[in-house]
Amino acid sequence: MKNAIRIAIVMVVFIVTVTAADEQTGEWSMPVNGLKGRLIAKEDKPFMDTKIVAVYMELANVSDVGNPMEFYFDPTTSIVSNVVDEKGNDVAQPPNAASIASPGPYWLAVPWDGLLRFRASVSGYGIYKNSGTDVQMMSGNWLIRPADKQNYYLQAKLVSKPPAGDKRRSWSGELQLPRVLIPH
Repeated sequence: MKNAIRIAIVMVVFIVTVTAADEQTGEWSMPVNGLKGRLIAKEDKPFMDTKIVAVYMELANVSDVGNPMEFYFDPTTSIVSNVVDEKGNDVAQPPNAASIASPGPYWLAVPWDGLLRFRASVSGYGIYKNSGTDVQMMSGNWLIRPADKQNYYLQAKLVSKPPAGDKRRSWSGELQLPRVLIPH
């Protein structure tokens, strides 16, 4: 019985360790007008033997007002991102075609003292067979070659500006999100 419990504990620790290794969580940003955020990058299902990275944005309402934090989100322009190497140099994007379907702009709300997590990465860029690790964002597509063992990071900012004439008391501004390590 004791051996079975030990084996079970070892298996749980192994599963948690393997799962945690596939997901990288960035640091929280500094709050801007009561909103802070961070990026999460994790391995997604591979496609054509190429690793795909799913990127999530997590936002927290840390305002001292007990209301939801509404903001205007345009999937094509609200997230501006790029991939950099260890030294902060921009990584070039491969030439490829894209066909990305995206909804129009809409309103999102983060509950008071609450979190909102949503997928920020997209799909629809051309993917070459067995080409390494692919990071697909609306603002670009980055490819890390299979033999490349260097660390790469995704950095982004959230930009929100309500439509002209809108009377809501919504959040607007730019939120710089700290970089997150890309698993590959």
